Amino acid sequence: MKKIYFFNGWGMDENILKNFSNSTEYQLEVVNFPYSINLNELEKNEENIFIAWSFGVYYLNKFLNNNKINFKRSIAINGVPEFIGNYGINPKMFDLTLQTLSPQNLLKFYKNMDIDKNFIESSISFEEIKKELEYFKENYSIFENKISYYFIGKYDRIIPGARQEKFCKEKGINYKLIDCGHYPFTFFKDFKEIIY
Repeated sequence: MKKIYFFNGWGMDENILKNFSNSTEYQLEVVNFPYSINLNELEKNEENIFIAWSFGVYYLNKFLNNNKINFKRSIAINGVPEFIGNYGINPKMFDLTLQTLSPQNLLKFYKNMDIDKNFIESSISFEEIKKELEYFKENYSIFENKISYYFIGKYDRIIPGARQEKFCKEKGINYKLIDCGHYPFTFFKDFKEIIY
């Protein structure tokens, strides 16, 4: 069975896709933090597609650097491998988010993602969400880009769209600007719009 492996965003679980369709012939596997995949399954099918959103872009890129596997394509949505710095989130802003993180500020963060009625919060506890961010900060490092195509939200305020576009232009990577903020699951309605 060929699969779409979807590397999810920070603090998210399967709820992010509850109002999202998959009418492709691919079986969907949602990969949440700590982003582990059974490598034996992967080796069986070169038709697999990897899609990553937000934080998941960093982790997918890290995964592709650390594992030699064959696959059909890899696609990023509103994220870059160099997540902190000139192409991603300003380091001071990242640190401020971590230092001031509270349940109330997390809700403000979701609003800055430009969520709408389709958004369903994850069932992960606030404490686990904070630990995930701390883990990211403590273990962050830069890897060579292994993702072949990028969708960039023009109005992304979490990882500024202009910075993502700069990354793609300077690295010579194919990309497409899309009319949305950081949350893309209303602009896109179905995985078939992303993979074809």
